[in-house]
Amino acid sequence: MNAYGKTDKGLVRANNQDTFRTELNENGLGFVVLCDGMGGARAGNIASERAAERFLKEVQAAKPDEADADTLSGIVERAVAAANQEVYELSQSSAAYNGMGTTLVGGICAGDKVILANVGDSRAYLVDGASIAQMTSDHSLVAEMVRTGRLSEEDAKVYPGRNLITRAIGVDAEVQADLYQITIHDGQTLLLCSDGLCGLVTDAEIAAAVAQAATQEEACEKLISLACSAGGSDNITVVLYTK
Repeated sequence: MNAYGKTDKGLVRANNQDTFRTELNENGLGFVVLCDGMGGARAGNIASERAAERFLKEVQAAKPDEADADTLSGIVERAVAAANQEVYELSQSSAAYNGMGTTLVGGICAGDKVILANVGDSRAYLVDGASIAQMTSDHSLVAEMVRTGRLSEEDAKVYPGRNLITRAIGVDAEVQADLYQITIHDGQTLLLCSDGLCGLVTDAEIAAAVAQAATQEEACEKLISLACSAGGSDNITVVLYTK
């Protein structure tokens, strides 16, 4: 297993509200998570950090001898609930934190199996050479409009409300995550990213950058450079995982 992540505040934002964590254990399990905070500079940063840290702590309960899909899915689901509760309670504790929240995409990697949870519009992709497929569905206003036929995918890219998300960690006392079971083969790469990347860089460009890079570090740096070249209007975070 190999994992690498990198984050950058971009060219416009004064602060970086994205957080990522990766951990690869000798027992054969890996853990990845990426959060994109919201709610003001300080509040968004804290929301993403607390959610990522709590999620990581909870998924570490996974054991290699109990790595069936149902067990791992239950652990991931509980980890999302714990992260949500922590951020929600913090948001209620001070006026400075009111309205804080964060996206979350992350999960457990066990052999050729990845169990992922998603809340918000941070994404997971599976990259295989020049091919790329989005594994998660965005919880956003424009995504809902595209799904219901009220907006085309091309128009969605420039729609004024494209940054409005419909689900987030910490906004309500409870949140529903979407769960995904992904099979990853040798030569494929699982890519997690905040919308600071996928909102500015095309899927084809993302796939090419990963395929052409000699290392995961080089790929992350190239992807961030592409987002900055396209304006760098948001924080940019990328996490790569290969089995």
